[in-house]
Amino acid sequence: MGENIMILSIVVSLLTVTVLLWFLRKTPESERQEKLAAEEKKSAEVEAEAKAETEVAKVTEEKKPSAVEVKEPTISFADRLKKGLSRSRNEIWGKVAGLFRSGINADTLEQVEELLYSADLGPQMTQELIDALEAEVKKGEISEEKFKEFLFQFLNSKMQSVQETVRPELLKFNKTTHQGTKVIMIVGVNGAGKTTTIGKLATKLRQDGASVVVGACDTFRAAAVDQLQVWCDRAGATMIRAKEGANPTGVAYDALQHALNEKADYCILDTAGRLHTKENLMDELKKTKSVLTKLDPVAPHETLLVIDAITGQNALRQADEFHKTLTLSGLIFTKCDGSSKAGSAVGIVKALQVPIVYIGVGESAEDLDHFVLEDYLKALLDF
Repeated sequence: MGENIMILSIVVSLLTVTVLLWFLRKTPESERQEKLAAEEKKSAEVEAEAKAETEVAKVTEEKKPSAVEVKEPTISFADRLKKGLSRSRNEIWGKVAGLFRSGINADTLEQVEELLYSADLGPQMTQELIDALEAEVKKGEISEEKFKEFLFQFLNSKMQSVQETVRPELLKFNKTTHQGTKVIMIVGVNGAGKTTTIGKLATKLRQDGASVVVGACDTFRAAAVDQLQVWCDRAGATMIRAKEGANPTGVAYDALQHALNEKADYCILDTAGRLHTKENLMDELKKTKSVLTKLDPVAPHETLLVIDAITGQNALRQADEFHKTLTLSGLIFTKCDGSSKAGSAVGIVKALQVPIVYIGVGESAEDLDHFVLEDYLKALLDF
């Protein structure tokens, strides 16, 4: 009996020691596991919180307008024109007007004459202006503002009657009054801005709701054709092109045929740049114009010459030769923002009796718009 009690005591003692040892061995491990579990739980909570913040940020970002959606303030073409003519205004016409701040005398009139010649108005126009100014001076003292008013009236009188001959359908497409396919033939020397001008014109007509077919007849310059293709793609205009070196007259014929088949509102024909001094090249343009009459007896309805303001009076010589060969119906005056000779437009219109239809003062489509005489003179003279 005593032995049994002793054995039982030993067993209990061993079990107690075993349990104690087990607790002593497991407790640090348990604490470590609990600590890891706590850290994992905290990490999961942080991750969930971060994810929630990301989702909120994403939603907020989606609500923000994108860079494309943000519209810049619209600039009117009158403001674009004033900015574009700043060089002509500051270097020529502003200086002319400034001479009248301290009174007028013989020396002042001589300086005015020199500045007018540098403006490339042309000898005849300059002399007419000087004669008119001298007659005005005899009437009494002329202030700077009075001189500006005198200039405005003088220049306006030389252009107004010619400018009134521009046909409305060239300025804006009107679906209710428009009839048939109007053919516009664009000509000019290389470098005048002919290709980009055609692209801008096609864009404007498309914005008015017109259907437009463009004939890429400058087949000698692949780069020009590719450039025109980009403009047409952007505008949604159809372009007819041929392989490099193809007959330009044939391309013009195909373009008009396509436009007539599709009942397009306009068919704009680009042409290879021509030096006005090369008779054979000018004859080819004449041939192209003649071929179009086989499809439409009155085509082209408009023949527009693109002239570069930088060339000044040389532009008049170009225009004169093109006019003799093709009988121009209008002019497109480009690159006025890069020249001090934008005033030469007055002399060109007066000499040819051909109106300016469009004027360009920059690279974008918005920088080309129809020529408004009053806006042009105000921008030129800083009214």
